[in-house]
Formats: sequence, C-alpha cells, structure tokens
Amino acid sequence: MFIKNILLIISLILTGITSAKEIRGIELPSGEEVEIRVFPAKGNILIIGFACDNGKSKHEEATSESLAEDGIEVWMPDMLGTYMLPKSRSSYNEIPNEDLTHIIYEAISTNKEVYIVASGPDTQLLLKTAAHWKKEYPGYKDLKGAILLFPRLNDGAPEPGVEPKYVESVGSTTIPLMVLEGGRTPNRWGLNHLSAKLASGGSRVISKIVPDIRGYFFNRADPNKTEDIVTSQLSGLIKVSLFYLQESSK
Repeated sequence: MFIKNILLIISLILTGITSAKEIRGIELPSGEEVEIRVFPAKGNILIIGFACDNGKSKHEEATSESLAEDGIEVWMPDMLGTYMLPKSRSSYNEIPNEDLTHIIYEAISTNKEVYIVASGPDTQLLLKTAAHWKKEYPGYKDLKGAILLFPRLNDGAPEPGVEPKYVESVGSTTIPLMVLEGGRTPNRWGLNHLSAKLASGGSRVISKIVPDIRGYFFNRADPNKTEDIVTSQLSGLIKVSLFYLQESSK
C-alpha cells in the first residue's frame, strides 16, 4: 500500500508538471491558425522560441519548463508546421511577414518584456521577424532583444578565401542581439565577421564562444561530457544571455 501511495504521488506530480504546458491557438492575418506551446509564468519576461520542429524538440521543451519555473514565460510557435512546409531554408521565405509580426503583437500585448530566441538556421526566421516587426508596427513597443544560438546564416556554402555572404535578414535589425557559438565548430572563426554584419543595421551585438561544444549539441546522439552539462543547463545559458541583453540596453 505504501509503495502504491508513493507511485500515486509521483504520478500526480508528473501530471502537474506536464499540465504546465498549454496549447494556444492564434488566428493569423493570412487566415491560418498557429498552435503555440505556452509555458506560462508570472514574471515580466516572455520569450518566443522559434523551434520549427513539429512539436518534437524534447530538450527545448525541458528548457522552457525550467525557464517557466523561474518566472520566464515561453511561447513556442511552430511556423513551418502551420503551413506544412519542409524544414529547409527556402521555407522561411514562404511564411508571410504579417503572420510572424502578429505573433509578436500578441506577445507584446501581454505587457511583458518580449525577447525572441532561435538556433541554427531558424535564426534566419528570427531576424526576419524582428526586422518586419519594426516596419509594420512602428508605433508599438519594440522587442527587447534576441538570442541567436549557434546561428547558421550563410547564403550558400562558404568558400575558402572568399568573404562570407549571408542571408538577406542579416544586418536588417536594430534590437540588441546576443550570439552564442560553439568552441568546437568552424563557425567560431567567422563569429567576429558575422557579428559586424549583424551590427551594420544598428543592432548592439554581443558574441560569446561556449567552450568545448559543437553546433546542435543539444540534439546530438553522441554528446561529450561538456555538451551533456550545457544541455542540462540550457535554461541557465539563456538566462545569462538575457542578463547581457538587459545590461546592454542600460
């Protein structure tokens, strides 16, 4: 009986944790409805995470739960899934700008400080959203900043000895940007160049190298010890990034 009671208590606790995530539908100007995974919190910060993962990002959800427990609300809209688009770079250009900015409008309407975050090639969608928000809603509060985790923003494959070319959205923003790159990826050598291009539109850019990790480390099947640790502490990495962005705005 004692064991059964313990198992029942554990089950109730786990059920409570799971129910912390809500699925919220928002009707978009295009007529589509996007489903947003919402991890509600009572604090004054709201993060929009462009996961573009068809709801399959286990580590991102665990990170969102951890952030929510610390008072940071997280919204995870899956824009590619909404339009049934494949996960490819060309798909980002097919998502209507007004739909992206409408999600920002809904978030800012909560009166919280809104930041956006994305990783890898999804950072292209992040920059596109930030740029068009300012154009379409010039009289509204701006985004507080953005976190780019291990961005992949090259336009085509890099060529040795040739200056990198980036996707159109690079250099189109004015909000503060925090850029994190892995110490075990070749992209670290181009971080200063990318940061300069990102800043060319008026953004204050802070860039940092995270030692001994590779790109997409939190989704790798063969993580090293450091990558395991950083994956488990991804929410802490995001909170530190928020601190840098807040300090840069003072």
